Amino acid sequence: MCLGFYPALGYEPLAEYGGAKKLPLPLNAQHLQTLAENITALCDALSSNEHFSKKDGDFKINTTRSYRLVRVYLDKHYFSYTYEELRNLAYIMYMIQNQMTYYIAAMIDVMAYNDTAHDSVTFVEPPSTADKSINYYQLFEEIKSVLTV
Repeated sequence: MCLGFYPALGYEPLAEYGGAKKLPLPLNAQHLQTLAENITALCDALSSNEHFSKKDGDFKINTTRSYRLVRVYLDKHYFSYTYEELRNLAYIMYMIQNQMTYYIAAMIDVMAYNDTAHDSVTFVEPPSTADKSINYYQLFEEIKSVLTV
């Protein structure tokens, strides 16, 4: 799990749950708050093999009885957690929430920096030893256009 700013999504700070075999779930501050508020109840329900479900728009959390897992859904994508994984997440949830608070506070500065940074970036000719098969100016313009989104 990591937190970061996502330029393509308007520099919104997101907590990204990822894995080696699945696409990450980018959770916004509201989703993260919903998870934090319900993580203790989820652990209790999972340990006693009871059903628990919480929905917040396109974000949903529920327990599965058949495999004793917690599933965290965002739209149709989901991640599954075992009891041990969920307990570990519960132990560090306060740190994740604190980090999200700092990211939200810094969001205005990041957006302001991005607005000024791309204006001051200028193309520098590559050294004569650079690979001649690469159009460096075109590459520069493409990277610059991505940064200005």
